[in-house]
Amino acid sequence: MKFGRPRQEIGKINKVTYVWLAIIVSEGAEYRHKKMRTTGRSEGDLISNLPCSIIENILGCLPLRDAVRTSILSRDWRYKWVTCPELVFDFWFDQMFLGNHKLETLIYTILKLHQGPLLKFALQVPDFRSNPDIDQWIDLLPNDNIQDFTLHISRGDNHKLPSRLFAFHQLRDLKLYKCAFDPPPTFKGLNKLVNLDLQNVVFVPETFGNFISTCPSLERLRLMECGSVDCLQIDAPKLKFLEFHGVFRSISFKNSPLLAEVLISFSSMDFVKEKHFSFDLIKSLSCLPALEELHLQAYVLEGLAGYGAPKKLPITLRTLKTLHLSDMYFEKIEEISCALCLIRSSPSLQKLKITAFTFDVVEAVAEFLRAQKSSDCSLTHLKTVNMQLFSGAESEMEFVKYLLASATALEEMSISPHAGNVSDGGESILNELKQFPRASPRAEIINSEKKW
Repeated sequence: MKFGRPRQEIGKINKVTYVWLAIIVSEGAEYRHKKMRTTGRSEGDLISNLPCSIIENILGCLPLRDAVRTSILSRDWRYKWVTCPELVFDFWFDQMFLGNHKLETLIYTILKLHQGPLLKFALQVPDFRSNPDIDQWIDLLPNDNIQDFTLHISRGDNHKLPSRLFAFHQLRDLKLYKCAFDPPPTFKGLNKLVNLDLQNVVFVPETFGNFISTCPSLERLRLMECGSVDCLQIDAPKLKFLEFHGVFRSISFKNSPLLAEVLISFSSMDFVKEKHFSFDLIKSLSCLPALEELHLQAYVLEGLAGYGAPKKLPITLRTLKTLHLSDMYFEKIEEISCALCLIRSSPSLQKLKITAFTFDVVEAVAEFLRAQKSSDCSLTHLKTVNMQLFSGAESEMEFVKYLLASATALEEMSISPHAGNVSDGGESILNELKQFPRASPRAEIINSEKKW
């Protein structure tokens, strides 16, 4: 048997048919088991005589718990499940099998019984803690064909990964949660790694930068709550997506010509007030030639005030098409002015999304926005604007009025009212907004249910 080839290439049976057959097998297992108990015999049928290629694909469509259940279909099916190319120990496995069984013994037994290539191994059962058995399980995995590896530690200490994990040279997807990440000195890289997802993972920043540079096929990188990093260095020629949540004081992109989507949020506000932080961040992002989508927390922009805000920056995000600014405080002039500065410094911007964070009414902010002239900067490419958690505060209304008067190509202004602050579903707010002048004759103002 050869695993891993596309299911649609086997005969004329498509993926939908395989899923249908998988359901038949899964549900038929209980029927066959009841039949055996009541009659003492089994009847031959289509399922018992399926070709090996179809059996492989049926098992590939089933969760591990259902694949194991096929062992009661017939004598021929008793050990078919041991060739499953994917072993996923998750919530459903926990609910189906564990009971009084010990997880460690069960996983070890399944791995020992497994035959043939293993493409995916995932361990993400609830409330799982680090323990020495994990390393033993990793030792049982075939390092010559496993492509997808997930280890999710839910509670307790981080698990220090064994060196053998870094010898899985066929890995394409690596997801680690609450682990200690430290490649051995002899590590030469994972040439086929495409997706790397690390959450609450401890690593040495310098070592991690070297690890990234030795994964030339990496396309997606997520780093979530992985501690404080002084300098985050990204050297990944095929990287297209980057998401970061945590703390860094600087970021550099040495070789990322394809990086198109960047999401950056911070778990601490203190360091973003450091001198030059905001400008250096935008400067690093401006060096990405393919950057099209950017998500930032709005308060990070306050440090731009010393570089010409609310006018244009001395640098531009010339390729940026989509900008999402979250947690924007419409009570702070510095934050609003710097947001406008970034918007004006993105000449190709087509989509703008603002998630508001407004509690108090500050007249000074509204006065500041009323003083802005749309003639100073015509947003000629901006087509859609989405304002979320909109409360209708005067500063928010003036911000929308400025965008309507500036965006000559605007097609849609979408307002999502803040349910806790707006009593009538936003109808009165939208009625007022539709009276504002619009630079674009095609611009519509809408909410989630009604167009104006």
